[in-house]
Amino acid sequence: MTPEEAQRIRAQDAAGRLDHADPEVRRVIEDANRTSVRAHVYGRDAAARGTIRWSLLVTIAATAVFIVGLALHFLLPPM
Repeated sequence: MTPEEAQRIRAQDAAGRLDHADPEVRRVIEDANRTSVRAHVYGRDAAARGTIRWSLLVTIAATAVFIVGLALHFLLPPM
């Protein structure tokens, strides 16, 4: 489900036009809510989420290299 579809479903639900008694409709509404929250938190599409993951990975790797460099500087004897 795309974020645009999820927004339309949430709008219909907010207007009271959807039947919550039907389990299938309830599942679609829950999926729309989940999709909207993910789009809001992580970005609107998979590419945006991938960019966030890549940035996080690079940041963690750079921090690890920095910490290892500091540890080696203080643990190895001077030459």
